[in-house]
Amino acid sequence: MHLSPATRTDLDALLGSVIEDSATAEAAVARCFDATSPILLSRRDDLTWVRLDSTNGEPDPSVELDQSDYAALECSSGPLVRRGVAIGGYALLAETEFDTDDLALLSRICVWLTLIRTLDAARSEVSDFHDESRVVGDLAKQVLSVADLDQVLLTITTETLRMSESDICGVFLREGDELRMRSCVGHRLVETSRLRMGKGQGVAGMVFETGAPAKVDSYLQDMRISNDFMSLAENEETRSALAVPLNLGDDLVGVLEVWRRRYSSFTGRDLRRLEALADLATIAIDNARLYDSQRSALTDLESTRARLQGQISLLDETARLQKSLIDIVLENGAVFARVARTLHDYLGGTVAVVTADGVIEARYPRDADTQAIDAACTHARESLTRDVGPIRSVGEQPIWLHPIELGNDQFGMVCAQGSTAGDDRTQVACQQAALACALFHLQQRAASLARAEALDQILWDLMDGSPEQRAAARGRAQQMGIWLRGWHRILYGSIENLDSIAHQEEWSISSSDRARRAILDSVRSLTSPAQPTLAGLRGNRLVALVPIHDRDRARDFLRSLNAQLTADHPDITFSWGLSTARDKPAHYVEAFSEARTALAAAQRLGSVSLYDDLGIVRLLLGHEDADFQSFVREITGPLQNYDRQNAGSLMQTLRAYFDSNCSQKDAAELLYIHHKTLAYRLDRIRKLTGLDLSQHSDRMRADLALRLLEVSEQAEQPETDVP
Repeated sequence: MHLSPATRTDLDALLGSVIEDSATAEAAVARCFDATSPILLSRRDDLTWVRLDSTNGEPDPSVELDQSDYAALECSSGPLVRRGVAIGGYALLAETEFDTDDLALLSRICVWLTLIRTLDAARSEVSDFHDESRVVGDLAKQVLSVADLDQVLLTITTETLRMSESDICGVFLREGDELRMRSCVGHRLVETSRLRMGKGQGVAGMVFETGAPAKVDSYLQDMRISNDFMSLAENEETRSALAVPLNLGDDLVGVLEVWRRRYSSFTGRDLRRLEALADLATIAIDNARLYDSQRSALTDLESTRARLQGQISLLDETARLQKSLIDIVLENGAVFARVARTLHDYLGGTVAVVTADGVIEARYPRDADTQAIDAACTHARESLTRDVGPIRSVGEQPIWLHPIELGNDQFGMVCAQGSTAGDDRTQVACQQAALACALFHLQQRAASLARAEALDQILWDLMDGSPEQRAAARGRAQQMGIWLRGWHRILYGSIENLDSIAHQEEWSISSSDRARRAILDSVRSLTSPAQPTLAGLRGNRLVALVPIHDRDRARDFLRSLNAQLTADHPDITFSWGLSTARDKPAHYVEAFSEARTALAAAQRLGSVSLYDDLGIVRLLLGHEDADFQSFVREITGPLQNYDRQNAGSLMQTLRAYFDSNCSQKDAAELLYIHHKTLAYRLDRIRKLTGLDLSQHSDRMRADLALRLLEVSEQAEQPETDVP
């Protein structure tokens, strides 16, 4: 094929001209070829060759070119190499082969078009740079002025989509070990806006893994892409993608990515734009986070200020309430009633002070209905170790309960129903009222402990103090309303296994002390057959002053004491000794010695021991000479007194009875009296001494007492010279 002279002339004229617009140049070249010279002009747009219309130079979408033939022609090979030329971004192709001169001319035309297009692209790029600068400036202003991170990210994705000539744009933010789509535009499927991916998944996952930008020209064919999102890419018709990291310092905080739905190759210019926009996005993220942090801090500060103001107001009010309640306690009046009224004046509604066993100690108003409070207290009594409230019942006002506590001891609770002061004020006010009631109990306990310690000291001074201490103790007892008149016995006891139980159960010292006080309280609370006048405790030893004279009632007392302590403290064992009766406090020292002897007997022979029943055992266990004297005096003293007052002969009768080997007949003959007279005298001896001479043990006690009396009388007689 040969070009016509006119065509060559027109082409040579074009080569000598300068056209600034590539579209105009393309149209001019297309017009040079008429029907007699059917030459087709094509242009490569990115990676695709398109046919240009011969009339206006615009791309003709109706013509689909064989891209592989054009790619071969561009490399000076293939079936089209003699039919046309492809230089730069243009190709001229005829139906038949050209000669060499024509091909050279067509080659110069392709070069000329390429140069004009390059110049046009340069001018367009300069314009784009200006546009890019304007957009970046506008975005920078938004980043610095807009605090809403979502709004800034939406603006960035929108402008990035426009400037990168892409179809989809999205911003991923890092959340732990994965990226989450935070802002997306241009997508067709909602799944795209909800993308989440880990390291190595998709293009953004490649950036997440390497920290460097990533580009793919064919998403579905690139072997570097994982298969996690292939179906989504097909549905979105994704062909190429470019992603860059959002770095804040050395930390990757996200990824900015764009996709195109056409085959294309992202250029270095596209990468540079995307990195610039990524920097803006990173600044926006940091700025928004700082703003959110400051806003959150300001909100917290405002909330804290409001809360502190409320607390200060509450503290002021409760401080005044606390002062009023403490004044009530210090005045020692009707504490519970005044506390209830004061709390009612502060809270409104109904206020009650309830004891630990559920009895309402005080209420205000006095005629208020407290059925709901009674029910709430019954329901919550097992939870008194913590605040319980408000307890709400259907159709009723809330009821606040607060325990009255001292250490581990519970004394009841303060109850408030229908308060109008608000939850915080109601709770604090109930706490203050409960504290006032606890202080009153503490005051009473302190007074009780002080009195108990004083009585305890009085008791021990009476038992083993010096004569001066005993005299002072009797005076203090009278001042405290303790009357020591009448017959009393001394009870002396030992808590045997408390220390071993405390060691086994790992009790603290305070727990052991509480157990000892509980035992002392059990002794003090015993009322039948008699209640101790005084009782005290030192270590594991307990002493009590018991108003009992009769021996049988003394035995009953020991049985009742043992039964009471077994019921109250089943795991603890005790030993008890009870002295004989004394009617004067001056003789308590002797009685205390007897009680110690009886306790020693109890620890060896049994858990309880009555000194009256020890007999000669007291002589073996006693530690003082007074045991011998009291043993003799206990039996012979009543008989000697009777004989002196009635001119009787009971002592003589008793000696004769033992000298006759306890035979009433022989004793009567020895005394020259009737056997009925002897029987009468023996019955009188029984009544005076309490000894039953028909019992071997009582006969042995009486016989030993007589022999000891004879020995002591002989020792007291003065020695006489033998003539």
